[in-house]
Amino acid sequence: MKEIIIKNSISEILIDSNMSYYMFSFYFILFLENEDKVKEDLFLDNKDKIKNLYDVLEKYLKKILVEWYQEPSEKEFQKHSTRYEKIVLNKKTYKINYRMSEIGKLAYLIYRILQMLDNSHAKGESINIKIVHKE
Repeated sequence: MKEIIIKNSISEILIDSNMSYYMFSFYFILFLENEDKVKEDLFLDNKDKIKNLYDVLEKYLKKILVEWYQEPSEKEFQKHSTRYEKIVLNKKTYKINYRMSEIGKLAYLIYRILQMLDNSHAKGESINIKIVHKE
């Protein structure tokens, strides 16, 4: 089992073992310098690499929202408001159930990573992606 920790100077995101296998294999594997060796610490200090990762994840989040997003009813949203987080993408607000829905968890995780990448890109900061192996 492994977890992925993504950090910049102001925040940290922990990706649990279930999501980490998926996220690493599809998105973070692109940034390995030597394909034969998986490093435990990856540093994205190149603005182009950060922007490229942002673009790939943003495209994927848009696809998720187009294909699987369902607006909750007002009754559902009011009754279980703590299950939802509002995210804004392309000037549209989505109410994501990030507690009970696996798709919602993935969408919210990607959204948080996008915020971190955008912030780091704007400030010219690096991103540290750490892989932690758990027993």
